[in-house]
Amino acid sequence: MQATSLKSKVIIFDTTLRDSELMAGVKFDTQQKMQLAQMLAALGVDVIEAGYPGFFRKDYDALYMISKQIKETIICGLASSKPDEIVDVALAIKPALRGRIHIYTPFKHQKESGALATDLEVIQESIKLARTYRDDIEWSAFDALNLEADNLCRVVETAIKSGATTINIPDTFGEASPETFVKQLDRLIQRVPNIDQATISVHCHNDRGLAIANSIAALNVGVRQIECTINGLGARKGNADLVAVVQSIAEHSQFYTDIDATGLPDASTLVHQMTGIKLA
Repeated sequence: MQATSLKSKVIIFDTTLRDSELMAGVKFDTQQKMQLAQMLAALGVDVIEAGYPGFFRKDYDALYMISKQIKETIICGLASSKPDEIVDVALAIKPALRGRIHIYTPFKHQKESGALATDLEVIQESIKLARTYRDDIEWSAFDALNLEADNLCRVVETAIKSGATTINIPDTFGEASPETFVKQLDRLIQRVPNIDQATISVHCHNDRGLAIANSIAALNVGVRQIECTINGLGARKGNADLVAVVQSIAEHSQFYTDIDATGLPDASTLVHQMTGIKLA
């Protein structure tokens, strides 16, 4: 940890407890999630995304338990734009001293007449509902890189106006190269007038082996949160590996994290023991 006035902090958002379970053969029970959450908090992880309670009932119980016991970090749950899923997260993280509701909106019908107007309304209403429970709201544009540029700018602007405090731009299917990813991010950041009112995040999948490179490159255009997992576990070929991300940032002259790097080998070993899988 080396915070200086000359460096910008990068927020580390860990989704090992949620996204890892999208990988075949990876499942954590409630006690394992609690153990992992305690480990992540001890490492200094800024945000722990502990589950998707609207989709998996066991995640509700895990989120509630983690929210009761861990107070030093932000505890987060995922929801789609459906009101009942947002309420499930809000109730699951109710005991959390610092809680975040993470909403994603899929865009499947952009070519249909009136689709964008419908999407904007869904974004606005879902974030406003979440804000009645928590002030810390993250919003993700599912498959953002395949949206038309103008539409992506409009949905991001609407999300921020509606109360989102973090905007996540995922490389949902791991298709981007660092060059194209940075170009799209930079265009978005330059064109959205209220972009400075939110923290910009990325969530990169590793289908082409570029999740770490894409995540680190994104810092150069203003991204300040990276979403990752221990050992790079996650959907399909995984996510950006937390250990590699932290090590890359530690070697960077402009950025730092609050992660205690001495604990990273033990974290990697523990997750490997629980899952039998180690991609990174």
